[in-house]
Amino acid sequence: MMVWANVLAVTDGGAGCEAAMTAAIDLGQRFGARVEFLHVENDARDLMPFVGEGMSATAMEQIMASVDARNVARRETVDKSYKRHCSGAGLPETDPGLPPEPGQFSVCLHRLTGREAEQVERLGRLSDLIVLPFPAAFEGDGEATLDAALFGSGRPVLLAPVSNSKNFGKKIAVAWDGSKEGACAVTAALPLLKEAESVVAITAREGGEADPSALARYLAGHRVAAKTWAYTPGSESIAAGLLEQADHAHADMLVMGAYGHSRLRERILGGATQGILEHAKIPVLMMH
Repeated sequence: MMVWANVLAVTDGGAGCEAAMTAAIDLGQRFGARVEFLHVENDARDLMPFVGEGMSATAMEQIMASVDARNVARRETVDKSYKRHCSGAGLPETDPGLPPEPGQFSVCLHRLTGREAEQVERLGRLSDLIVLPFPAAFEGDGEATLDAALFGSGRPVLLAPVSNSKNFGKKIAVAWDGSKEGACAVTAALPLLKEAESVVAITAREGGEADPSALARYLAGHRVAAKTWAYTPGSESIAAGLLEQADHAHADMLVMGAYGHSRLRERILGGATQGILEHAKIPVLMMH
């Protein structure tokens, strides 16, 4: 049976910091996993190759002072959140340098300095799940961090909305298009799908290769009883249609493959992934 032993949650001090913490703790408690909160502070020296050439010493000092001040503000926000949700709430704490105890829920705060996207990619590869806020709720470059998690780690990513980031996964909608990305997302979500009260596979009637009944048979082999839900797309976007159908199914979570097309194509022409990132109000588990 697939289990989650280590959950990595990014807490950058932005508007989504609380949501990421809440969702990660909720999942850690449910599955007996160690939750590692990652906070990455910016290194002002990383900016120098881009802005340092031709600048006066005074200007560079001002930039470094600004970066330091921002680091302090973000650190204080994360510390307050961590104390409120973890250390001050009596949750069991551990050292991020120690391996997780199998089946034992615990939390830890891992502080690093550098580029957030690079650290998420590196640490995410040895995590079972990465929890992030939606990109718009990041303090820094949320899209770069999400791209690193999706494309660089090889792990599933759970995006937690500012609202509704606890006790989710009772009614799960799976956006099924028959793609490799969708299949990877379904397999990654099995721990949650097995615990769900209801699962519905939502498929758009577009003449593609998607066969929701085949997905239902696959899930039945994992003791997940899934219903199929096919709909005919209208004039709305793919993302809007999926979210509307998930709402009709009373789903409190969505599982889907991420970026079946190139990122550039989706961002310029629109696509399911980008639309979901911009408009979803429920937690979304994605995998590429």
